[in-house]
Amino acid sequence: MLRLRMFSSLKAFARQVCHCLGWTKGVGLVWFASALNMNVFAADAARYNVRVWQTDEGLPQNSVNAITQTRDGYLWVGTREGLACFDGIKFTLLDEAAASYLKNASISALCVSRDGSLWIASESNGLTRLKGGKFTHFLKADGLPDNQVQCLLEGRDGGLWIGSETGLARFYEDQFTLFPEADLLHNNSIKALHEDGQGILRVATVTGLASVNKDGVPSANNLGIGPVGGVFKSVCVDQSERIWLGTTDGLICLVDGKPASYAANKTVPEKITTVIHEDRVGQLWIGTYGGLTRRIGGALAQNWWLNKSGIDDVINTVYEDRERNLWIGGRDGLYRLSPARFVNVTTQDGLTGNNVVSLLEDRDGAMWFATWGNGVTRLKGGRYTSITASNGLTYDKVLSLEKSRNGNLWVGMDFVGVLNRLPATLSNDFPRPSGIFNSAIRVIHEDKTGAVWVGTGKGLNVIFSNHVASYTTTEGLAGNDITAICENINGQLWIGTDQGLSCWTGNGFTNLTTEPGLSHNRINAIYADAMGEVWIATRGGGLSRYKAGKLTSYTTQEGLFNDDVYEVLEDASGHLWMSCRRGIFRVSRSELDNFDSGNIKRINSTSFGREDGLATEQCNGVAKPAGWKSQDGRLWFATIRGAVAVEPNVRVNDLLPAVIVEKIVVDQKVLRANGVRQPDSGTLMIPPGSGRIEIHFTALSLWAAEKNRFKYQLEGLDDEWVDAGHQRVANYPNAGPGTYRFKVIACNNDGVWNESGAELTLRILPHFWQTWWFRAALVLFSILLIAGIYRIRVARLRGLADLRIRIAQDLHDDIGSRLTRVAMVTELADRETPAGVSKSHIQNIARTVRDITRAMDEIVWTINPRNDSLENLANYIFHYAQEYFQDTGVRCRLDLPHDLPDRRVTTEERHNLFMAVKEALNNVLKHAGATEVRIALTRIEKRMVILISDNGRGVSASQADLTGVGMLNMKQRLQIIGGEFKVENNPAGGTAVAMQMPRKWSV
Repeated sequence: MLRLRMFSSLKAFARQVCHCLGWTKGVGLVWFASALNMNVFAADAARYNVRVWQTDEGLPQNSVNAITQTRDGYLWVGTREGLACFDGIKFTLLDEAAASYLKNASISALCVSRDGSLWIASESNGLTRLKGGKFTHFLKADGLPDNQVQCLLEGRDGGLWIGSETGLARFYEDQFTLFPEADLLHNNSIKALHEDGQGILRVATVTGLASVNKDGVPSANNLGIGPVGGVFKSVCVDQSERIWLGTTDGLICLVDGKPASYAANKTVPEKITTVIHEDRVGQLWIGTYGGLTRRIGGALAQNWWLNKSGIDDVINTVYEDRERNLWIGGRDGLYRLSPARFVNVTTQDGLTGNNVVSLLEDRDGAMWFATWGNGVTRLKGGRYTSITASNGLTYDKVLSLEKSRNGNLWVGMDFVGVLNRLPATLSNDFPRPSGIFNSAIRVIHEDKTGAVWVGTGKGLNVIFSNHVASYTTTEGLAGNDITAICENINGQLWIGTDQGLSCWTGNGFTNLTTEPGLSHNRINAIYADAMGEVWIATRGGGLSRYKAGKLTSYTTQEGLFNDDVYEVLEDASGHLWMSCRRGIFRVSRSELDNFDSGNIKRINSTSFGREDGLATEQCNGVAKPAGWKSQDGRLWFATIRGAVAVEPNVRVNDLLPAVIVEKIVVDQKVLRANGVRQPDSGTLMIPPGSGRIEIHFTALSLWAAEKNRFKYQLEGLDDEWVDAGHQRVANYPNAGPGTYRFKVIACNNDGVWNESGAELTLRILPHFWQTWWFRAALVLFSILLIAGIYRIRVARLRGLADLRIRIAQDLHDDIGSRLTRVAMVTELADRETPAGVSKSHIQNIARTVRDITRAMDEIVWTINPRNDSLENLANYIFHYAQEYFQDTGVRCRLDLPHDLPDRRVTTEERHNLFMAVKEALNNVLKHAGATEVRIALTRIEKRMVILISDNGRGVSASQADLTGVGMLNMKQRLQIIGGEFKVENNPAGGTAVAMQMPRKWSV
């Protein structure tokens, strides 16, 4: 009877709620009855992640009054101390000289019209339009009711409705229209504006509700609704044409002209309602002085603002951007509510412990969670039931779970190899059989025949008909530490170990390791898909796919988010979801196929972490199953802070991010900062400088802007695209003069790339010394200078040659003639002087004169430039040798080639070569005791060589080391001119001297 009376009262309460909300009786009762059995997910439908920005992150001031988004994707935020545009990462303050009155101004309203204009209302400063980078300022003198504009709205016809402190105005075709005849629209404070689906403008004032039809005619009775009095602060007409009014005394809903009031109670945080906004999916958001709440499926979410959003602020404005993020302007900051993709289940919801190591769903739809140290928890019908060592389990340190075909639950324990079986009574009824390894049970699998495969740290057990079989590496298993077991659609059983992958053939094991292509031998998880392909998650080797007998691996080098993969699941849209120590990530299966076929070079992974709603990024992979796909399509993963569920058909952010080049910095000076202005389409001229260029860019995807990624290329410098990751600036420290094209592309948080991106043409102007005319002039000057230097050098060389010729002539003609006379006189005296002492002196004088004459001839030959050739050098050496050995008893043989190269020989080279030859010939005559000497000029390995050989006694070992004075002199003379000197004994007897000419004489 008690339950019956309670149900009766609930039905009555439901009818009252349905009446207030305008529902039909049937719909209301169905909803209310289902709400009584609402599970944890239905109660938390349409979840959001909350992020807040304040002044410490660049917000001009914490009190946010107005928010809007311009066509380019920037979010504009109006505060009590200025206006800023926001790209999701940084705020750029409006600081334009043309609108200096807006700097630090209190912004009251913002609106973007269909022509791209940004309308800015500020307290006491009237209205400002920013269009095409130009500011236009409107004041009361230009047609506004007054300078205190409080709200803005663009109508369907493109007209701008303006609500001020003293009335309503409309700006259309560059003209203002006022409504002096309408009582509520003139000399009245307009607080909010909203246009319904019929084109009717609803106007909230401090004295009541007013309306204007689509022809611009005010209606005294609100177009049939009748007068609605009250101090209104907001108005909204929802998709069902219900009129919602925010007042100082609560929330009012007009249904068929009849109000239903929501005062401050458990569903509305505070009676003063400041803003009402309906989003694109029909949720109604209500901002008050005490926080934010929302209407879901016809009901106001109880305490939502406190438990879910953390927003207990005074709410000033609500705005929905193009990616369906909700932006809340409060007294204490800017809030973003982005759609949540994950549900976290923790001890706060009913788990016995947060360290979830495995989980699964049974055939009745109940979720089971195994926690290490806290037993097992069952979630069924929104109710949590705990099974621990105190009420059904052998131990609380649980690792693995497996559902049985008959409805029982297998539970594997840590350390001691204990296996429990939980029937409907939730109390273990499975006595431990002998033969099970005494080790941690990481994985359990019941195959199609009913056999239970138990993977432990010491080997593999199979339980069938109370019989236990054991398998280790001795029986062919790849490894003894069993980490995963999976059965594919063909009934093949795959076993993952710490030493590779094994496949049970029925009679034994076939193993796969790194040798045939497995990415790593340590297996973390195995997933067999519906097409018969096997996916192998490894520790340190990423993901491998076994398809048609072939292994293909994917690692971070190919674009995988992480190489330590704990679990692999597949959703209904063809994405593989994987858990790791850094969160959860997914990869499109089609991308993997395209990568395998060579159509793409890199895999795109989308990762999710704490900023996406995960309670922790550290997932668990120590036991199986560490992930599960439930019947409703949710993907579950085990973490160290509970379990996390991925929403089925999770919404992908497929909106291409707008890409904008924001700022160019050259030599640490800002050359262009777009700010609020439209980017120029022409070439950017960069003045001469050091070539240090910074190009700042951004991508306007606000869902999770910190996850946007970029690639850029400066054509003319970069041969390939540069993967910048999350970096938003390109640095070029040494860009030379020239014309370049900078291109940048970006992707959003879900890896959707805007391949068009943004482009900018840069022309770096050269310094005057880098111009073509300066370089041409420099080349011409260099040519002229070289020509001048050459002419001067030639003239000097000619003068020097002439001087050498004169000196040679003077020596020959003057000193030579004088020496000749002395020689003739001494010869005459020698003939006429009788024998004796005097005669011997005269003979010595004659010999000395002859030696001086010969030496002078050598000097004259050396300095005469007419002898600067190889042929003259050879002829002179051979002529000297013939004279030198004349009348000495030594036969001299000469070998001169017929085709001597026409090679110029400098004076120094001729002098040193001749003196070296002279020294060699002197050694032959004085020391060799030879009867024959041979002098040859020949080519050896393209080098000219003078060979002097004799048939004398040869050189001793002590002489061959070139330590004698004569030998050292010859060697040094050859080294001076870049030649080489060698001496050795002839095989047939005698000595051989080789003088190699300089390498530059090579022929």
